[in-house]
Amino acid sequence: MAASLHDQVTRRQVFLERYKAEELRRLDAFLRDIDRALRERLGRAGTAFQRDRIEGLLTEVGTLMEAIQRPYQRDLFDRLRELATHEADLEARSLAGLPLFQPTVPPPAQLHAAVFAAPLGARGAGGGLLLEAFVSRWAENDRERVIGAIRRGAFEGRTTDQIIRDIRGTQARRFQDGILAVNRRAAATVVRTAVQHVATQARMETLQANADILRGYEWSATLDGRTGQICRSLDGRVFELGKGPLPPAHPNCRSSIVPVTKSFRELGIDADDLPPGMRSSVDGPVDGTLTYYEWLKRQPRAFVEEALGPTRARLFLKGGIDAEEFARLQLDRNFQPLTLEELRRLIPHVFERAGV
Repeated sequence: MAASLHDQVTRRQVFLERYKAEELRRLDAFLRDIDRALRERLGRAGTAFQRDRIEGLLTEVGTLMEAIQRPYQRDLFDRLRELATHEADLEARSLAGLPLFQPTVPPPAQLHAAVFAAPLGARGAGGGLLLEAFVSRWAENDRERVIGAIRRGAFEGRTTDQIIRDIRGTQARRFQDGILAVNRRAAATVVRTAVQHVATQARMETLQANADILRGYEWSATLDGRTGQICRSLDGRVFELGKGPLPPAHPNCRSSIVPVTKSFRELGIDADDLPPGMRSSVDGPVDGTLTYYEWLKRQPRAFVEEALGPTRARLFLKGGIDAEEFARLQLDRNFQPLTLEELRRLIPHVFERAGV
């Protein structure tokens, strides 16, 4: 029955990716405010910085950036709370499709507490930080990069225009070679990861509230060439509620969770379970029970090599092990990736068969 829920999870993940894109548009507007404020303030510093006054300027720049960052962070957190409520409601609606079952939706206060109290991705996505600390660290790092560029420029005797160019980048490279471009990439990763965290925690709170009809949850990765080693190896694995890893497993993670329900007869309903549903992939809909590595077996060799790298691809295609075993061998007991050398010590016979 759980596989039939893949369709709904896939649709929700599509919505979530669109939500991330909209949040990134808001982020770009915020970063333009930072850009204008820095240009205006540094422009008032004259043609060259005076070293004996630089620390005062750096303090002022840090305060200026923080004053712009704080409202953005506050509004971001408000939107993430709304997202949590929305995702919990959608999760409950998916469970409402079961016959004779009325799902429970956790109250907003409980949802909001959960998303802010749960660490992000433990070891992966956020290093175990809570959501507010995760976002705050990004903002602090942004300020430090800008302040560091100004301090270095002043020490090296660079002009104001040169330092502004270091921060903004050059028009010839479409401003992708400056400190603000680095900040933008870092901020985009933070926003995408935070959104995925909030959606996952809201869904899990809803599953916990309806645990009496569930066996657990299934990890669902994105079936394309950009999916990383952790997510593709966890894809299709089922965990008990509260006892397994959760997305985001790494920065920019796109994996989801799918509720695994008890059978109709386990729920006291005299009926056969629903047939498996479908899940999306980069090359179109596929059977909802198909795992990442089973799907990858169907792809051209060049695609497999691009997704896994040449050595792992050869192990996968020529090592004489099936997709399920290959997935199991990619992670340690803490669900962290094994290196090729660790794999070689673990399964030397597979390396021999593959000729690597």
